[in-house]
Amino acid sequence: MKDNKNLDIFYKGDYQPINNELLSEGMDILQEVQAIQEKYNKEDTDTFINELRDSITGKTLGFNLINTEKHGFDCKWSQKRDLFLEVKSASFSAQSWAATFNDTNLDKAEAFKDRKLWLALSVWKGASDLLFICYGQHEGVGEYLEHKIRTKRPESRSTQTISLSKLVFKYDFKILTINKTKEELFNILRMKSSSFTKLDYQTHIVSLKEYVKQISTHNKKFMSIAESVQYQRL
Repeated sequence: MKDNKNLDIFYKGDYQPINNELLSEGMDILQEVQAIQEKYNKEDTDTFINELRDSITGKTLGFNLINTEKHGFDCKWSQKRDLFLEVKSASFSAQSWAATFNDTNLDKAEAFKDRKLWLALSVWKGASDLLFICYGQHEGVGEYLEHKIRTKRPESRSTQTISLSKLVFKYDFKILTINKTKEELFNILRMKSSSFTKLDYQTHIVSLKEYVKQISTHNKKFMSIAESVQYQRL
């Protein structure tokens, strides 16, 4: 092996002593998580966390079924109703909030042009604090994904990103606030990006109560969700 001492990569990073208190407390939490994984036979940790977060997002929006397989979409409304949900997640601390699509194919892009499929972008603060969900559907999402797939270089991976602002302003998605007032969430959005200064938060931001009313108006047989959304927080 060569001794490449002058490579720049060896001089990057900020290395600090391992925090023993963090290590100890973190191990206690991980053991509790492992106990839940064993109880429900969810051995892969990444899959477990993704399924849990997708379930929280889906349940909040009124979807009752979670997909436990790798292929297909994340949630389905019910066994009798063919309404599907694709869930994307972003961290509150990320530089930008966006829905990222990995290894998307033409079939999936085509599905986003279908009225049976909805898209949700959930933004989380920490591991369990769901701040808001940007949700909606628009044929343009599928067209954008299709264009990106067809024009990518053959050697590159099929990864596409749609920003939160693009979902809201171009595709007319709504933002469902969870634990904040509309004005509080509007201020958070403005501090994140100046593009949200022009947001009409009274119409683009939806409260849980308003969302439940929209669902019940659209389909009265789902009015009981008002109680379950408000909330059977997992």
